[in-house]
Amino acid sequence: MRRRAALLGGFAYATTRAHAQPKSDLRTQAHRAALYLRPLYEMYARRYADAMESGHRINTLTRQPEPQDGMLVATAWLDLSQEPMFFTVPAMGERFYTAAFLDPFTDNFAHVSSRLSGATPKPRMIVGPAWKGDAPMEVEVSHAPSTSVWLRVHIAFADGDDDDLAEAYRQLAALMLETPDQRNERRILEMRELMRYRTYAPPEPVSDWPAPKREERFDLFTVGLAMLGECALRERDQALLADLADLHLHPGHPFDLRAFGEAERAAIAQGVADADAEIREKGPALGKTIGGWHYPQSDLGAYGSDDLYRAYMATTNLGAPIPAEMLDLVRERDGVKARLYAPGPEVLALLK
Repeated sequence: MRRRAALLGGFAYATTRAHAQPKSDLRTQAHRAALYLRPLYEMYARRYADAMESGHRINTLTRQPEPQDGMLVATAWLDLSQEPMFFTVPAMGERFYTAAFLDPFTDNFAHVSSRLSGATPKPRMIVGPAWKGDAPMEVEVSHAPSTSVWLRVHIAFADGDDDDLAEAYRQLAALMLETPDQRNERRILEMRELMRYRTYAPPEPVSDWPAPKREERFDLFTVGLAMLGECALRERDQALLADLADLHLHPGHPFDLRAFGEAERAAIAQGVADADAEIREKGPALGKTIGGWHYPQSDLGAYGSDDLYRAYMATTNLGAPIPAEMLDLVRERDGVKARLYAPGPEVLALLK
């Protein structure tokens, strides 16, 4: 009896000690999680707006009819869950161009550009995380860290030169984004060459994503986790999610409020508000201002563990190019904002 009582007493003491230990700070965890998930949320919202509201087809280039800030622009959302995609740029001569592939974290993981690829770049084959196979000899392969990828293309032209603008439009129209089957059929027609891919068209990806609901205070977590479910988690992601275990964040699954009481929900909501305030207050100070133009930080587009800068850029300039490729400069004067795109290497020296 004495031994049994001692065991029960020890169990009661351990239970009391466990209950007496302070719970983790949900507000702090929610703050970290909100910064981490904000870029995923903004990318999801942009994809929804493009595909569901504007009618852009998945795996299809959408060419903007008018120049934007002195550049011709084309964009596309890629779905790599079933098969890779091929991206081909025509001969560009001495023209400046850049095509960037962004993952849901807004990192630029691959580029085809005048600086990196020259005037006649090889076709690029973009493959998803689960892809296994052999690539054609004449292409370069880029491994995407997610099944969803955003492609952004910028082509420069000489301001005031109508002939150069017309040539830039011709090159914009010659860009190709193809499924393996589309590429196969084109090459059969052009080169009478039979590729080793199938010869029937795959079903077109269907866009059925629900709309983001910014007015709902926990939608950031639900939408961010949905987008996170399309990514191959890095070691850093796994470690961060382990640190945020008390929030029960599961990639690809909705955020479950039933796990929290009212006071805990209020703490989580406050943590999200803290993150939003930090983005607004500290974000504009990131970077450097020279001659009235605001230059980005060097880690733009390749943020590493800088979640604040990543979140700030996602909310203010989603998909901004990396400085080594092209500088996206902004100047505000008398309440009017101006934007200038400039080839990166020519002006990077100003930042040193």
